[in-house]
Amino acid sequence: MGFLSDFRAMVIGILLESFPFILLGVIISALLQTLVSDQTLQRWIPKKTIPGILFGCLLGIIFPLCECGIIPVVHRLIRKGMPPYIGLVFMLAGPIINPVVFTSTFVAFRSHPEMPIFRLLLAFVIASIIGLWAAWRLGDSALRNPVHISHVHEARGSQGVRNKLTSSKAPKPAWTNKFHETLEHAAIEMFDVGKFLVLGATITALLQTVVSRKWLLALSDGDWAPHVFMMGLSYILSICSTADSFVAVTFSPDFSLGALLAFLVFGAMLDIKSTLMLLKVFRAKTVFTVMGITAVVVLIGSIAFDKLATYL
Repeated sequence: MGFLSDFRAMVIGILLESFPFILLGVIISALLQTLVSDQTLQRWIPKKTIPGILFGCLLGIIFPLCECGIIPVVHRLIRKGMPPYIGLVFMLAGPIINPVVFTSTFVAFRSHPEMPIFRLLLAFVIASIIGLWAAWRLGDSALRNPVHISHVHEARGSQGVRNKLTSSKAPKPAWTNKFHETLEHAAIEMFDVGKFLVLGATITALLQTVVSRKWLLALSDGDWAPHVFMMGLSYILSICSTADSFVAVTFSPDFSLGALLAFLVFGAMLDIKSTLMLLKVFRAKTVFTVMGITAVVVLIGSIAFDKLATYL
């Protein structure tokens, strides 16, 4: 009974702490989906590489979406003309460099206010490196099927013209329709995000209550092994970036802040579900190269963070 009580208490605790941030992110995502058009955003896209990378890194401030909602949005933007390298930067940086995730990380790590700052900085560095590489090496060939995407876009554009010609007298949607559409998007995204959160909270609680503390302590020992383990764990758990801080903090008694930083950065940028979604947009070689670069930079950055923490 002691095991069940601890397991239940940990699952409920993680869900209760993370739910407000999940709800906030879902509501903002739904409002942006229904009120802001992709065409409007495309007009803001810079034409030069460096401003484009900065734009992709900071776009999450305007569109505070987690990784669950970013990839479909970027897919649509790429089909409408967004350069692939900016899409990659936004996909990687957006789930971390946004106010909702920064706030949730700050709340989870109240005793370590440097964590949200270094999480943001490391994400910015990684996304910028990959953006520079992608701008140099990639073009439309990075997309899984650029010709098909272009044809789909053209077909939808011509269909839209026909619809306008045949229904020019149709009334514009009322605000009630927008409200219902927003609620529908929020409900769908809440279900998509919530199921991964529940799964992640359950697995985390099992690790904390079933796995031997000695085994976890053994994994937490070493210069780089704890960081690799936490990166792998974050990839498997696939927790939304608005809630992963509350899962990571449960490992704080055993793992260093650098290992927890690796969990928070790598898992928010890449996990099982986002990898599968990326493979629908980009070629496998591009996706696996991005994964390799991200893993190496996260490992180096998180170890450096531990070294720096010893001097602070």
